[in-house]
Amino acid sequence: MYAYTVEPLYIPIGQEVIAADFYRPKNLKKPAVIIMAHGFACLRQFKLVSYAQKIAQAGYAVILFDYRFWGGSTGFPRELISLQNQLDDWKTVVSYVATQKKINPKKIVLWGTSLSGGYVLSLASELKSVQAIMVQVPYVDGAETAKLFPIQQLPKALKISSQDYMGAKVGMLPRTLPVVHPFDLCFIPTKDSYNGYMSIVNPDYFWSGEVPARVFFNLIRFRPIQTVRSINIPVLFIAAKKDSFIPIESSRETATNIAPFVQYHEWDMAHFDIYHGKWLEKSILTQLEFLHQHIGVS
Repeated sequence: MYAYTVEPLYIPIGQEVIAADFYRPKNLKKPAVIIMAHGFACLRQFKLVSYAQKIAQAGYAVILFDYRFWGGSTGFPRELISLQNQLDDWKTVVSYVATQKKINPKKIVLWGTSLSGGYVLSLASELKSVQAIMVQVPYVDGAETAKLFPIQQLPKALKISSQDYMGAKVGMLPRTLPVVHPFDLCFIPTKDSYNGYMSIVNPDYFWSGEVPARVFFNLIRFRPIQTVRSINIPVLFIAAKKDSFIPIESSRETATNIAPFVQYHEWDMAHFDIYHGKWLEKSILTQLEFLHQHIGVS
């Protein structure tokens, strides 16, 4: 067990700043570094601190960041989700880390969950400075996830999304949709999603629960499953058998496409279970074993 410090980091990107926490194990000159960010509409304080702390205690540095427009990072309108912007945020943080003297730039690992798992899978073959990736319940195929959307609500969701997209072009305020809702139109409408999502929300931080609707189209079109064949670094992939909005068949097909580089685990849990209790403990243990096997404490 290593003691560690947590320092604030501010990483410039254009006119904006990405806010991050830098977990740094003590008495290690140049530790390997794990870069982490959250899934759809989440702040870094939504259950990811548990992962960062355990990984740092095991002797790895961690950089846990908020996307632009979210949490401690700058950008307006607040709580905007742009897949391209968020992918650029990942690339910016990786480039920043690769120049830092306090860590080992030859041992950079990306960690993603849900939507950020999809980002990490799509960046794994593109970013040559990355040595391995770890993803849990990753968003792998927007087209398949869209099939789980209630068919009677789809036209309305697409209409609001296009109104928000067009309105943004002429400077109108965003039209938003709830991230989750017990019964109304929202981004993640599956039966267990409201309680599951709310179980990770941290009430100590501002979170409106709504995001500009324009991202709806791009979520459907985001299909990391199509690009993972070119991955040639070690991948840890944890999937949930009872996931209500990432079909387990899509996860299995994605893992097959990554083979032989993937270590694939399929557990008897729902999407949000991995942030709690025994599944949280199991995921952290599995991730640390993977890190010790492929990266090692420097």
